[in-house]
Amino acid sequence: MILLIFFNKHIKLLFSFLFIFSLTILTGKLNAQVFDSEQNPPSIKWRQINTEYLQVIYPMELESEAQRILSVLEAIMVRERISIKARQKKISIILQNQGTTANGFVQLAPRRSEFYTTPSQSFDFQSWLNSLAVHEMRHVIQFDKLTGKLNAPFFEELALAIFGITLPPWFYEGDAVGMETALTDAGRGRIPEWSNILRANTLSQRNFSYSKNYLGSLKDFTPGYYQLGYFMTSKLRKDYGANIMDSIYSTMTRNPLRPYNLSRAIHKITGMNTRQLHDATIKELQDLWQAQADQSNPIDYPSINKRKTNTPENYNLPQPVAGGNILALKQGKASVPKIVLITPEGKEKKILNIGAQELPWFSYGGGKITWDEYRSDARFHQRSFNVINVYNLTTKRARQITHKTRLFSPSLSPDGKRIIAVSVSYSNQILLVEFDPENGRELKRYDSPDNNMLQMPSFNPDGSKVVVVGVNDSGKTIYELDTKTGTFTSLLPFQLQEILRPVYGNQDIFFKAHYNGTDNIYRFNLTDRQTYQVTSDKIGAYNPFYDTISGRLTFNTYTVFGHDIAALNTKSLLNKNINTLESHFVDYGAKAQEQEGNNNVLQNVNYKTYPSRKYREWSNLFYFHSIIPIVEDNAYFDDSNFGIELQSDNKLNTMSFYTGYQFNNALQKSEYLAGFAYKRFFPIFSVNYTNRPRLIYRQTTVNKVTTYSPVTWRENEIKAEMTIPFNFNRFNHSYSLGLKTGTSFTNRYDVENGMTSLITRLNFPMHYQFYASHNTRRSSRDLAPKWGQNFSFLYRHFPFEDQVKGKLFSAKSTFYFPGLAENHSFAASFNFQDGDGSYQNSVDIPRVSGYSFLTPIGNTNNTLLLDYRLPLFYPDFAIGPLAYIKRIQGGLFSDFENIGKGKSFSPRSYGAELRADVNILRFFLPIFNFGGKVVFLNEKPHRNPVFETIATYSF
Repeated sequence: MILLIFFNKHIKLLFSFLFIFSLTILTGKLNAQVFDSEQNPPSIKWRQINTEYLQVIYPMELESEAQRILSVLEAIMVRERISIKARQKKISIILQNQGTTANGFVQLAPRRSEFYTTPSQSFDFQSWLNSLAVHEMRHVIQFDKLTGKLNAPFFEELALAIFGITLPPWFYEGDAVGMETALTDAGRGRIPEWSNILRANTLSQRNFSYSKNYLGSLKDFTPGYYQLGYFMTSKLRKDYGANIMDSIYSTMTRNPLRPYNLSRAIHKITGMNTRQLHDATIKELQDLWQAQADQSNPIDYPSINKRKTNTPENYNLPQPVAGGNILALKQGKASVPKIVLITPEGKEKKILNIGAQELPWFSYGGGKITWDEYRSDARFHQRSFNVINVYNLTTKRARQITHKTRLFSPSLSPDGKRIIAVSVSYSNQILLVEFDPENGRELKRYDSPDNNMLQMPSFNPDGSKVVVVGVNDSGKTIYELDTKTGTFTSLLPFQLQEILRPVYGNQDIFFKAHYNGTDNIYRFNLTDRQTYQVTSDKIGAYNPFYDTISGRLTFNTYTVFGHDIAALNTKSLLNKNINTLESHFVDYGAKAQEQEGNNNVLQNVNYKTYPSRKYREWSNLFYFHSIIPIVEDNAYFDDSNFGIELQSDNKLNTMSFYTGYQFNNALQKSEYLAGFAYKRFFPIFSVNYTNRPRLIYRQTTVNKVTTYSPVTWRENEIKAEMTIPFNFNRFNHSYSLGLKTGTSFTNRYDVENGMTSLITRLNFPMHYQFYASHNTRRSSRDLAPKWGQNFSFLYRHFPFEDQVKGKLFSAKSTFYFPGLAENHSFAASFNFQDGDGSYQNSVDIPRVSGYSFLTPIGNTNNTLLLDYRLPLFYPDFAIGPLAYIKRIQGGLFSDFENIGKGKSFSPRSYGAELRADVNILRFFLPIFNFGGKVVFLNEKPHRNPVFETIATYSF
């Protein structure tokens, strides 16, 4: 899967490239964006294996995994190129074992793919890295087909720009999901739950537009572009044959810069544009899914949770507690994830907010709640951890009981005295580990059978046994662990079923599966060793929990507004043996599987042993990949300078280097530049060099006649900076802390028409910055954190220079507070500065609104900016293919300047603003924020209001 990081890191380049061809109508400053990803800890020992077309780079702990996956990749690449015919080029595959997120991506500039090796607690029924390899290799072929002639050392950024501008993510991700489904016996296309949102909306006649289904919504749940793209590309293959994907890419390649290139290519071949393809796909799916629902004899289960609004919210993992209450993990677009208590009357009480998770999860037992949370490394963000937290319902205290661990899906024993969790080591050794919930002390560990992946463990009522899902390339099973003997027993044969969340219930084990083609709750009877279907929800039933006291089974159902909670007495459960069931699953990708040969690419891999050797960072510091256009404002007149940069970024993200040339249009002279950033160790070091012409005008007055004479020179300027960043999170809070210090050296030469006051050497002016922040987690609809404190302090001076004097101190701060209603935000920013000498007239703090229209009142010493923002409505309105409006927001502001220096405390300006969050030209990212504000100037005599436009973007 190509991550959104693809767009986050390259979007400026994509638009810069697009704008280069539109300079006749556009003006402004354009800078190419250098890809700058995260680093691993420097202690990792890297190795590599090289073949003709593949280089695998990996930590030494993954030697056996690297050998295995290379054989898999060799087999996959042959099969992947049948439906898209592209010339094969070598690519680097980097196995990343330091993180806890299961993911991967392919990129250019530099050309590489990264596989994050830690498996998820919820993925399809095969080995994680095999599934990932099939998906990511499809992206490699997509790149090669569309931009294969644009290579390093000059054109990888250009290729990336063409790919990003030309292809919407639904197309390339949908195609890759289709291939992971067609070439294996698993894949997300075979998981009913994966299409829940689209299926629920379609069966409920909520036929959203193409723009809304693709670009998303803050008002409703909509399918992701992976899901939407899978069905749309599957329809193309189903209706137009095995060669349709190759034909589309070939048509696009002949017209790489044509607007709406994909839509036009699809239209040329099929007669439909992308919107019409979307509508036809949804119409066909509606008929198929309705027929499936009719055949499955669904039952309507009443919801225990009482929804007061139509705001999309999930009530996940319902677990009964004393008094008939139910705990649930509530997640939605309007609020951050929280654990809530729901009474028998449907009333809801918040227990606590929780932090970021790899997968929604919590467990209750013995008056305690446990859950896992993601923790980032403070500096090396390729490394992350998954830790266990415990909340005591009696003391109302939350504690993190493990640190720097890789533990997933913790579950409490019913008496609350033990926690069991899945552990994944850096070498991908899979364990179940028991902990003491009071102090986090490890009690026992159990090796997984055959090192199969384990998912979602759960204790039996007396804590003597644990049930857990096992996964390998044959599918999934349910293991039962005897904690006294440490032995695992397989209760089911490995099978191609998405089995999740097994729990005990008397003589049964309840779990989620999809034997009849729809996700439902099933029970495995420990006495007769048979499996029975016990629910029949229309969309799906999930997350069973059996209460031995009340004899009730609680579980989740799915609606268009999210997961609801339902409960059934044992006597109300269905009792259908799975041997009598017929699957009515809508296998929309079946035709693609037939086109790809109807066999599993992973079954006939010729495993080899390859020679490996060290991967030395110093030997691979440079990877020149792109020439990047430079377009920037000219300091001397209203025009732009043009130039080029040659860019290098090494494949482990530790060294970036550039060198370039540009022509100064105003002075008609050349400029030269170079620089690097080295990021392997804790501090980040950067050095930038510029050689450029300069111009000032010297003023002279003779006999009261003032004349201006040009003074020109060239100068060498070297800037150096060291940054020490810390970024980390804990529970529902994120923190950052950092120190920057830097200096420069300037040497001026070839001075013409000089003057005595011109300084020809400027020796090492210094600056120091310290910043710190704390912010609470935001929901999708929040315009800002509910609580936040952000500070930045900067000091500049000339400690090594006798010719120039002066110092500047500035302090900036922003505080966030809850607004009057949900998702409203109130922000207060107080800023202060004090400078003298050369910094006497410098302004290093934010100014008040409309400052250029206000009468100056002396040097700016401080500002106080008050801002109240609120969402107004969510239109989800498309203006054809030009724009899609997600949200309209408003705001009020009041800005103060030089507080304490006037006679009264009154704002210098105030006003209101109106903004819209917009996707333009159907680009998924960035989200543009367009609007305007009216600024009232608080000074006499009365002046007309000032109107200003707003145009920003975010990711």
